[in-house]
Amino acid sequence: MKVIAKITAATLLAFTTAGLASAASAEPRTPKVDKPRLQAAAKNVRLKASLPGTERAISIAFAQYGKRDVAFVSMETGLKTFDVTDLDKPKLLDHLTKEEMALPGDDPTKRFWENEDINVDPKRKLAFLAREVNSFGRALPGDRPTGNYIVSAVDPADLKILSFHRQNTGHTSTCINDCQFLWTAGLDRSDARTGRIFVTDIRDPKTPKELPVSVDVRGKAGEGKITHDVQVDAQGIAWVAGDDGTRGYYTQGRHRDPLTGKYREAKAWDPVPYAGGAVPKADMPTSFTHNSFRPIGRTLLDGPLPTRENPPGSLLLHTEEAFGSPTCKTEGRFVISSLQGTHNGEGWGETPKEMKTVGIWSPDDQEGTIPGNVTCSAHYFDVQKRIVAYSWYNQGTRFLDISNPARPIQIGYWRPDTATSWAPYWHRGTVFVADISRGVEILQLEKGAYEAQASGTPVTLTAHHARELARESDREPVPLAPNPFYGWACPMVANRDDSADCGAGACGAPC
Repeated sequence: MKVIAKITAATLLAFTTAGLASAASAEPRTPKVDKPRLQAAAKNVRLKASLPGTERAISIAFAQYGKRDVAFVSMETGLKTFDVTDLDKPKLLDHLTKEEMALPGDDPTKRFWENEDINVDPKRKLAFLAREVNSFGRALPGDRPTGNYIVSAVDPADLKILSFHRQNTGHTSTCINDCQFLWTAGLDRSDARTGRIFVTDIRDPKTPKELPVSVDVRGKAGEGKITHDVQVDAQGIAWVAGDDGTRGYYTQGRHRDPLTGKYREAKAWDPVPYAGGAVPKADMPTSFTHNSFRPIGRTLLDGPLPTRENPPGSLLLHTEEAFGSPTCKTEGRFVISSLQGTHNGEGWGETPKEMKTVGIWSPDDQEGTIPGNVTCSAHYFDVQKRIVAYSWYNQGTRFLDISNPARPIQIGYWRPDTATSWAPYWHRGTVFVADISRGVEILQLEKGAYEAQASGTPVTLTAHHARELARESDREPVPLAPNPFYGWACPMVANRDDSADCGAGACGAPC
């Protein structure tokens, strides 16, 4: 592994410096004594394999190299690549370490954070790693750079950093227009402090150029609203999730702009609004959406069955990440919304229109669910053949049949000991789960899951299972702490053995 574009102190000083706020008092230090761990629980799911050395895995992406199948695993310790051509025998290819990623002033013994949704350019073989403000132990009153690392993976066994592009956010980055541009989301650390998308021209990955534009602006200056993540659907619509719901944009082609009534060319730095909006407060009390998926085109068969009421392309699946309800009974749920009635700009403006809710699901009172005060919220999900693989933190990975969008049903679950399920990914008929406690696990659905889907019969909560769960209700999983900038919208692991990572401006203090 070689760093081609070495980042020097002089280079760092040339980057734009972001405004910083004052830190509040720190959270209490995390006890170093291990807590009792949770009992394993699973139904219609089996463990096929795991990727060694992937503890603190955050996100995963895949790329094909001829017949070789490569997984990219973004972690607190950097970026690892694995040959997963043989799913039963995955092989480590390379590890881009924290030491190689460290900028001047970083403490490479501390975690890299967070790159919550890694993107890979499948053609140029580039990986993009979004850097958050509290990476490498950075704390106030010092400088805390955010932005994107651009990594060459032409040879996945020899990862090389091409550049680090500093900008005023760095939570998630998404490829736009055939990976010629990046849309980066997160908290805006500039003086504007609006929710917005930052646009970077990466046609030359060694010299990325930030464009002087703001996309999907949310809230008034100084309000501190955020955009969180972007997913591009099979029709090329870029869906931006964050405060006040989810909105989609054309980024290429000529389209009618519903906000002006005029036709114009859509561009990555000047997109045309498509549809979307907010979610009723009764269904999403925080009005914060975390990520989304719209089944259309080649992915239409992955989503719910189209009907006259819900025609093709009219449904949006998205997550509310929220921790006000420890069982996800009232917050932090999976929501399916209808886009109908939002194609004329209704979702834009100071008061975005609320989309009609078609269906809701949460693990509350479901088989496999731990009762009591545990970390429960919908997080990332992936969809294949009408089955949603869904991460619910300490409630594990759930598998839902969404054939009927008004009635999602659970057909399987995987909630092993100390699970902190972060993000699942369908890949070659299996599901790779980034579990920030356990590492990457490769799961296989069993016959019973498909039988439950075919019959429309959910895995039900039995009296025996309820009794078993009651015995677990006083146990504690691996602890999490609120993120200093996103709060419980994007929590961090509170290390049992390194409470120094949770000092002022790191894990527990709003900044």
